[in-house]
Amino acid sequence: MGSIANLLRKCMFLALLLPALQAFSQKTDHTIIPAPVSYEAGKGHFAITNLTQINISPSSKELSKLADLLKGRLRLMISQEESGKTSSRKVNTITLKISDTKEIGKEGYKLTVNKKEITISANTGNGIFYGIQTLFQLLPSDIENRNPVAGVEKWKVPVCKILDYPRFGYRGMHLDVCRHMFPVDFIKKYIDLLSMYKINNFHWHLTEDQGWRLEIKKYPLLTEIGSMRSSSPIGRNSSDDNQPYGGFYTQEEARDIVKYAAERYVNVIPEIELPGHAVAALAAYPELSCTGGPFEVYTKWGVTDDIYCAGKDEVFVFLENVLTEVIGIFPSTYIHIGGDEAPKTRWDACPRCQNRMKSEGLKDSHELQSYFIHRIEKFLSQNGRQIIGWDEILEGGLAPGATVMSWRGTEGGIQAARLAHNVIMTPGRPCYFDHYQGNPAGEPLGFGGYNTLKNVYEYEPIPAVLTPDEARYILGSQGNVWTEYITNSDHVEYMAFPRAIALAEVNWSAKEKRNWDNFVDRFVIHTNRLKERGVNYSKSSFNVSIRTQPDPVTGDLSVVLESEIPGSKILYSLNPTGHNPETKYKGPFKISNSLKVAAILEVNGTKPGNITERNIIVHNAAGKIPVLKTSFSERYAAAGPATLTDGCRAQALALNSDWLGFQGNDADVSIDLGNEIEIQNINIGFLHNPGNWIFLPTDVEITLSTDGINYQPAGGMRPELLTIREPVAIDYSHVRINTFARYIRIVAKNRGICPEGHPGAGEKAWLFMDEIMVNQPTN
Repeated sequence: MGSIANLLRKCMFLALLLPALQAFSQKTDHTIIPAPVSYEAGKGHFAITNLTQINISPSSKELSKLADLLKGRLRLMISQEESGKTSSRKVNTITLKISDTKEIGKEGYKLTVNKKEITISANTGNGIFYGIQTLFQLLPSDIENRNPVAGVEKWKVPVCKILDYPRFGYRGMHLDVCRHMFPVDFIKKYIDLLSMYKINNFHWHLTEDQGWRLEIKKYPLLTEIGSMRSSSPIGRNSSDDNQPYGGFYTQEEARDIVKYAAERYVNVIPEIELPGHAVAALAAYPELSCTGGPFEVYTKWGVTDDIYCAGKDEVFVFLENVLTEVIGIFPSTYIHIGGDEAPKTRWDACPRCQNRMKSEGLKDSHELQSYFIHRIEKFLSQNGRQIIGWDEILEGGLAPGATVMSWRGTEGGIQAARLAHNVIMTPGRPCYFDHYQGNPAGEPLGFGGYNTLKNVYEYEPIPAVLTPDEARYILGSQGNVWTEYITNSDHVEYMAFPRAIALAEVNWSAKEKRNWDNFVDRFVIHTNRLKERGVNYSKSSFNVSIRTQPDPVTGDLSVVLESEIPGSKILYSLNPTGHNPETKYKGPFKISNSLKVAAILEVNGTKPGNITERNIIVHNAAGKIPVLKTSFSERYAAAGPATLTDGCRAQALALNSDWLGFQGNDADVSIDLGNEIEIQNINIGFLHNPGNWIFLPTDVEITLSTDGINYQPAGGMRPELLTIREPVAIDYSHVRINTFARYIRIVAKNRGICPEGHPGAGEKAWLFMDEIMVNQPTN
């Protein structure tokens, strides 16, 4: 990576020195994604007709295939010719040329268009392929239609000059096919979309607790038993569907996908999980466990205690045999071995594992995991491969030659880079694309979290704390698509795109070239390309955000409508009656009564998003900013203390935007109402979502005061039952208080730690709180 960084600096310097040609002027008004290093626009265009000639130089099988790709997409009638051969017909030409230009590296290219010729030159086929992708983006979106109307199109390519090469050598996208599986044809479509945006690695997650998806001939039970589960969870493990689910990819299908990807310069990295996430394999071969089973393929989402036994040599024989077949299918230098979320419960109680620790001089089970990973790394290294593992492989000592995939934030990547190990950055925020990308109320079920298109685009893969020497170990970043809640191909596309496109520019384009406003302008044009390809991309980035803000002096609430899309127009209506919003939003406006707000975005005369609606409840504490005596988590801070009195009820799934989260702490909240009033009822929103370690309070204490010093317990009726407002959002309603007071103090007791039997037993529990309503309106 150091050489790539040096080439980057050289190329940027040379780009600044390129002579200004008379026919060209420097512009940034192209629509190319990812943005190239430099783009110079000229005058006129090159016309592509059915007689346009393709030349290659020198003659090679690889260039011939790339010429065929170009011919097919452009619907040309003439075969390519070797450079130097002439035709009696008067034609314009497209030339694909292998050059020796050091500053553009392995994947860079130069694309020059004049009225008579298009030339794409590069050092390798990779660069030629990426130059072709850029050429396609210079053409109308019709080029993306794979079922064109009969007849030859006449397309025009603007005269221009492009110099381009990637910032990072690793540009990845991931897909989990274990929780839910997807057809071969869709995998190929996914790869097509990755290559379109110059993404060069497809991380294929093939084994899990919930299913083994790759045929291994030496161990047929892996697919006969391990590929099928008897049931799948409904929602967040709330119940089971009792429907058998499964399937697998044959080795022939896997090889076909690898070949298909290679033709598009996408490397396929298989992931074979170990030592954890292995219950599907243990269901087939229970003797590989610590307990001997029996097991069934896991029918819940989440993590289970049963993993491969580190004390049995036959486990390593099994894994080496499996990996030998995997190596035979996948030519990738990298083999991903997982290494994440491996509970040590079974190892701690297993005599064989304890004997292994004693014989190897290992201090604890973390070092035992390190031993396990080291042993697999040594086998793969002897076979000419390198391992990638999730950042847990750092625990107990990192195997030599291991590349770390940092997913639990950036800390693992920072630690690995400082140990001089290569790193691929894929932190959950913002690189997990199974997380919500818009208001969860209007989105299909997601894992949680909140990673918007803008969050992804503004991500910087190199942590600021790294020195330049340490930063060179950051190979790039990757977007991950986990599929617990993604059951079909359309849903995969919806979650992955357009966020994968934003990350593609993060990985390819120079940091200083990135600009959100400019990206949005280009992406709006690209939506037509996605439509032509039949991509079910998300339009959530075009939705309007509805929130309130309190006046710091009076506490009056104003409605604020916002969009991430620059230059757009917001239309809104109050208490809508079925008509589309028509009033143009000019700025925040005050409200004095409860109401519903509806809003929609208009971009260039079109409405690409959906209508967003939100109820705002004006109550006696609305706009009165609370004071907190206990700390909430920065991870779940929403809009800070004002979140608790903003008039907007939290949506159950909007963990990052609507709730204040307290980890292990009580919530101790005080509110000054400004003057003494009769308090009749107090309603508090809490969240109950044990799957995310979020529990209801064990007790709620409400006290009242007229002077802010002396507090008395609120009278009236405390709720014996918690009434459900939304699937997991709970209203705590304390009624018939009928007491005059100015100050309110609420202490919601956190249960402290997750209970026994819970996956997080003994760890800090979360308490989530939203709106505190005083004298909630009845309508």
